[in-house]
Amino acid sequence: MANDVDMILVGDIGGTNCRFALARVGDTTPQQARHYENSRFPSFQDAIEAYVAEVGGRPTAGVVAIAGPVAGEIVGPTNLPRWRFRPPSLASALSLSRLEVINDFEAVAQALPYLAKDETVPIGGVTQGVPGGNVAVLGPGTGLGVGALVRAAPRWAAVPSEGGHADISAPLGRWALAHDVIRTHVGRVSGEHVLSGPGLERIDAALRELDGRTERLPAAEIGARAIAGSDAIALEAVKLFFDYLARFSGDVALMFAAKGGLFLYGGVVQKLSSLIDPDRFRTAFEAKSPLETFLEQIPIRLITSPAPGLIGCAAVAASW
Repeated sequence: MANDVDMILVGDIGGTNCRFALARVGDTTPQQARHYENSRFPSFQDAIEAYVAEVGGRPTAGVVAIAGPVAGEIVGPTNLPRWRFRPPSLASALSLSRLEVINDFEAVAQALPYLAKDETVPIGGVTQGVPGGNVAVLGPGTGLGVGALVRAAPRWAAVPSEGGHADISAPLGRWALAHDVIRTHVGRVSGEHVLSGPGLERIDAALRELDGRTERLPAAEIGARAIAGSDAIALEAVKLFFDYLARFSGDVALMFAAKGGLFLYGGVVQKLSSLIDPDRFRTAFEAKSPLETFLEQIPIRLITSPAPGLIGCAAVAASW
């Protein structure tokens, strides 16, 4: 390991899990990455201290990404209120000379130029975007993250976003009825209401309600049944999930003029990726009249790297 003075703490904190690693100053390759369940720790500081104690390093600065807006004196993951903190106070408590806090999908966007070829796979036949074109990323997890990397010559600029809370349109046919059921429970239906772990549970529950069934399943069980082909409703729920994701991805690609590509990330998509129908996904992605031709040229890629947020945080530190 490099001397402590050369090491930066990087962290990626979601609503359910957190990841930490160390990165050498100026390097975008995280080292000694560890993954923890947030429920193990009463506070964010406790989680960081547990990581530092485990790996034995003493970082002198840090960059952490959180699944929520970075605004005001107190920040933290939207879906984990007890982990909210004041960055200057936490930096002082951890003896860090500097602690930068960014949005989690800003971090993923920062990572995009540094991902290896084998850390993404294409969805559909379009594999090459416009060189130097804007890229966008979104990912269902505990919530729905959205971010982008836009060209601000001669450099790239990462754009954080709370786009996951934007409205999502209703699908067609029987699926529109399921959307109406979800609306009765949540009111305004945002992307996050259906494109997340809890969102998959809402979709499955709505389809079961339409069949007069009251069974309620956790997302992991829905996914397992769908992959195994043992539950027709669970499989339909996953198909509707990907229909929502494809259409919302098209909206995000339009918002950011993402000619360089649209990237998908998040535990839910990664675990269920074997059930994506590439042709169906692209058809739904491109169905944005009158801009079908614009979207037909945009590649869609699934990020397979387990922790791009850590790479993005390291990239931010490398720019200091």
